[in-house]
Amino acid sequence: MKYYYNMDIIKFFCAIAVVLIHTTGSLPQYELATMTNYYFYRPLLDIAVPFFFAASGFFLSLKPISYYKGYINKILTLYISFTIFYIAFKFLLVFSDRLFLGKPFWTGIENILKNLSLTSLLNGTIGSFHLWFLPALIIAAFLLLVCVHFSVKPSITFLISSILYLANLTEMITFNDVFQYGGFTKGFFYLSMGYYIGHLKPDRIKNPFIGFSLSALLYVILTIYQSSLNVVFLMITTFYLVIASVKKPGEKSLLSRLGSYSLNIYILHIFFYQSINKILIYFGYHEFYKLAYYYVIVTLLCIVLSVIFYEPIFKQCKRIVNQYQVKQCQALPVDQ
Repeated sequence: MKYYYNMDIIKFFCAIAVVLIHTTGSLPQYELATMTNYYFYRPLLDIAVPFFFAASGFFLSLKPISYYKGYINKILTLYISFTIFYIAFKFLLVFSDRLFLGKPFWTGIENILKNLSLTSLLNGTIGSFHLWFLPALIIAAFLLLVCVHFSVKPSITFLISSILYLANLTEMITFNDVFQYGGFTKGFFYLSMGYYIGHLKPDRIKNPFIGFSLSALLYVILTIYQSSLNVVFLMITTFYLVIASVKKPGEKSLLSRLGSYSLNIYILHIFFYQSINKILIYFGYHEFYKLAYYYVIVTLLCIVLSVIFYEPIFKQCKRIVNQYQVKQCQALPVDQ
């Protein structure tokens, strides 16, 4: 099967973009953001998550329908495993905040328990806010599976997802009370986009890099001027970026190999980012966000540590999930 190495390279840079979204988030929070250090590049980082969805859709277009169920189960296992991990991490922070900062213990516990709801479970924020991507991908992949099962044409599937997403954006039909950050409608739209591209002939699209560059420029300008039309150009930018990565598959390289760690970085970077910040605060460094080199160092640490520690952490979380599933199965009554 043909392998698309350039897509892996872009996925790696998209993972870095997601890390930068969160590590540089303190700049506007503390009114330190300027056009030079933040606003001129910040909109480009938003391409990361749409590309992740679209790349997944393109990947699924290459697979038989029998593959989809296993793919959904894999993402579900990731979601459950790291939800447990991040909930445990929240409890750990409550203990450490009490020990080092003297914060009320039961207030912290109460805040965690308030977020343990069906809504937060569905939208992915029950463990950590950034995990919304996983349940959105699960639901989007399931909807795509239904379309494929009923032999819906890729173009019609893309059209259905477009209508659903635009209806949610314009609040004609809104899921925002349950699903945040665009939720499964956003996921289904970009997943279907990738699936649709997988059934296109890339040669039909001439000069995709030019299309990507122009639409990305317009997206940045419209975002800076806070125009609601920016979302349209984010769609176009993502479309051309996927086309460009498909049209020129590239060759195996160090960067393409790093692309296999993109999901690792996405899932785990928040753990290291929050841990680093807490350690600095515990040691009395409360204004670290004013230091320019802080953003460089913390971004690099989040990327490198996520790559190194993802597998051992995931294995332990997965083992806990599997043990629970075994116990549940053993507790079920057996027909005689």
